[in-house]
Amino acid sequence: MLLLFQVLFAVGFMLSLPFYLLKMLRRGNFARGFWQRFGIYSTEVRREVGSGGFVWIQAVSVGETRVALLLIERLRRRWPDLRIALSTTTSTGQALARKQAPPGTLVIYFPVDFLPCTNRALDLLRPRLVIVVETEVWPTLVLQSKRRGVSVALVNGRMSEKSFRGYRCLDGLSRRVFRAFDLVCAQGARDAERFRKLGARDAALCTTGSLKFDEAQVPSPVGAQAKEFLRGCGAGDDRPIWVCGSTHAGEEEIVFRVFCELRAKFPSLFVVLAPRHPERTKEVLAVAERCGVRVTLRTQPPQSGVDCLLLNTTGELKAFYEAATVIFVGKSLCGRGGQNIIEAAATGAPVLFGPAMQNFEAIADDFVRAGAGVQVADETALRLALEELLAKPDRRREIAERARRVIAQGSGAAERTLEAITELVKR
Repeated sequence: MLLLFQVLFAVGFMLSLPFYLLKMLRRGNFARGFWQRFGIYSTEVRREVGSGGFVWIQAVSVGETRVALLLIERLRRRWPDLRIALSTTTSTGQALARKQAPPGTLVIYFPVDFLPCTNRALDLLRPRLVIVVETEVWPTLVLQSKRRGVSVALVNGRMSEKSFRGYRCLDGLSRRVFRAFDLVCAQGARDAERFRKLGARDAALCTTGSLKFDEAQVPSPVGAQAKEFLRGCGAGDDRPIWVCGSTHAGEEEIVFRVFCELRAKFPSLFVVLAPRHPERTKEVLAVAERCGVRVTLRTQPPQSGVDCLLLNTTGELKAFYEAATVIFVGKSLCGRGGQNIIEAAATGAPVLFGPAMQNFEAIADDFVRAGAGVQVADETALRLALEELLAKPDRRREIAERARRVIAQGSGAAERTLEAITELVKR
């Protein structure tokens, strides 16, 4: 089955290669570490690796990298001399890892999950433990690690209904892969049951909660700089600030329309907008111009007299959430799946999000049930909810306090995860 997967992967990879190369060009920063994606490493990296013996943590993008960084901090606190390698799939995750990983952490790109590439990475790192974060399960990495006698763990594991159906389509391979895990730390009971149905062994399964509750409570290291930049844009503490994070195509136009409608009642309202993919900056600027919204960029010196700051950088969204009066989290009105609302809610501002929260369904349900967040159905509902929250400080404080309680109840996943993987680290 693995051989068939390798053949299908190779065919699919070659067919999709032009698309991914174009995507990498658009996102930029593709040249640095490019060959690492194929398991080819420079002399400098090989020198740093030395004799190997790493705990290898794989995170896909920014969200997973933040979780990985929290886990690394806890691992280092308990085992200061532990050798840790952190790999990421996306360039945005890589940028965050290089910026915030503790000294002594080897940061590399994750190789494509193809036998020659994976084997070269395993030969280099000679890991004692491989830890995969959250959702993407890499069949070649998992099975080749087990073949070499390396323990494999999945932490902060979540399994949406859509992903579950996808894995079930490859039932034979999926069962072999999930059965190979020495440890599967599921976020919730629903995730654990789906992992079990996919083949995870009962002895390997545990429910630890979401690490995002713990990660969200760590203040941004650049919070002060974010507030200073906003003051330079004329958005000081006396102006209401609406931060819209991780927006996708179609949502920026909704945000700008709602903003223009609300300006009549709240003339000092200021918007911070952070597209999920910064390479869409030109596209978003064009939408702002059509809507008559004056925009400045984070990568430019602060400018007064503007309506909106477009956050075209990586790793700073949390800092601007901390300056918000109200927050909207994207990929929930347009697109599908939603984004992490815990990070936003932990800042003390009320959070709004749309109906499409499939990737965070349990978390969204917890927040809505507790009155700790506001889920809106469409653009009109977004405008009405935002208008109410801007007009009623007491309502904002009430939602924020309920969110604080939900986050406090969900905390502790980091310690539970650390306890679960302790035996594997000691091997």
